[in-house]
Amino acid sequence: MSDSDGELVRRTMAGDRSAFESLVATHLARARAVARSVLHDEAAVDDVLQEAFLRAYNRLGQLGEPATFPAWLCVIVRNESISWIRRATRARAVTIEQASERPQRDADPENPHLERLRGALERLPTAYREILALKYDAGLNYDQIAESLGTSIANVEKRLYRARQMVLGLMK
Repeated sequence: MSDSDGELVRRTMAGDRSAFESLVATHLARARAVARSVLHDEAAVDDVLQEAFLRAYNRLGQLGEPATFPAWLCVIVRNESISWIRRATRARAVTIEQASERPQRDADPENPHLERLRGALERLPTAYREILALKYDAGLNYDQIAESLGTSIANVEKRLYRARQMVLGLMK
């Protein structure tokens, strides 16, 4: 039996920890996609997710409508990811030499288009990479993306269009 997000939130607020575990299991892949879209550091994703889910649990009482948990969680994950980047930037200054020593991904001779796509996505500005991740990795619809980003549906449509156009341009 699958409970709705709203019901799981209500049960969690009533003290049922297993309900929150169900929320985590249900939304982990979506949260991971959001964190990856911002971070570009796979090692940091799990740390950020742990912090984000802990923050969500502690702030569950601030969630207005329990059914909006998925979009609300995406906002928390995004904010935690940005905070992680800020902390990491303050903690260490990366020199040009260190940045150029980043290991390169092995090319996939079976699918060169996939490698070109990955390269194009890595060169996109964060805002465009993030909106593509929310749409395609997290599987959010336009309403949910707009709510997650605190913007209008029209703005989501424009940003998705521009992001797609940029990817196509970068893949040429």
